[in-house]
Amino acid sequence: MKMSRSAARSSVTVVLPTRNRADLLGRAIRSVLDQTHEHWELVIVDDDSTDGTDALVRSFTDRRIRYLRSEGSAGPSRARNTGIRAAGPTEFLAFLDDDDEWLSRKLERQLEVFQTSPLSPVAVGCGRIDCGTDGEKVLLPHHRGFIFEDLLARRARGYGAPLVMVRRIPGEPDFVFDEELPCLEDADYGMRIARNRAMDFVAEPLVKVYRDERREHAWNAEAALRGYDLLALKYADELARRPWVRSYYAVCAARELSSLGRMAECRRRLRDAMPASESRARLVAWYCGSLLGRVGQRVAERLLPVAPPETRFPAAAVGLMPV
Repeated sequence: MKMSRSAARSSVTVVLPTRNRADLLGRAIRSVLDQTHEHWELVIVDDDSTDGTDALVRSFTDRRIRYLRSEGSAGPSRARNTGIRAAGPTEFLAFLDDDDEWLSRKLERQLEVFQTSPLSPVAVGCGRIDCGTDGEKVLLPHHRGFIFEDLLARRARGYGAPLVMVRRIPGEPDFVFDEELPCLEDADYGMRIARNRAMDFVAEPLVKVYRDERREHAWNAEAALRGYDLLALKYADELARRPWVRSYYAVCAARELSSLGRMAECRRRLRDAMPASESRARLVAWYCGSLLGRVGQRVAERLLPVAPPETRFPAAAVGLMPV
């Protein structure tokens, strides 16, 4: 499909937060420089790096690249928000993590969907390629339209920060990330966008997400546990009306507690999850496995995985679809 003239002229601000990843950041920057769509600016927000990140960024001479440095590390959400607030008068926002990489048609393909989708989406996601020590795995999205329910239930993939492009709405403030969340901030960002607006996706992988467990990540068991608990508080009203979804948050928290070796707390979360869960028999097996310690719990998780719960409320029935 040939990009329309208006899409070809569309401008995008790419926000790239970074901290002490000078050895990886160049790959991310080059993936933006290699985009087939050329009307972009790249705002790199350095979250107080100490490894020569500034010199690495200055080695790139493209005038579309801007470099901002924060004194005192404040985390990726605040760094992204700094980039959003520094954006020029562009039409779209996109995000890239410093250890990930875009394929060359990422911006082009998403702008095509903005132009052609009958949903008039406010955000467009895409598929990804997970790259880890065990090889590569392609993950594609399946949920489009008014998908707040699917995002709340952790069912809808394809809308994480490095995957999504967001339309900026004239006269309205940009959506920003919740700086109180140490993890899952992009899940919250997507849910807030999706409350009353449609989302769509490109049905192909456009981002390489690298999984290196040896490196420090915002996603770790402690941060994920705190993130799930804060999300459960933030969306308490929505989860109270959906106890089967609330139980899944308890399952996710139990999984993180198990990885931390906090087995008594893990079992408490599993007990909390059982009454409303769609997978109660599997959780009983997890509980029994946890009595054997972390290894027993992991075996039970692997043999009897618990999937995100099914959506039960149509979008229009819960006020998510404009009338």
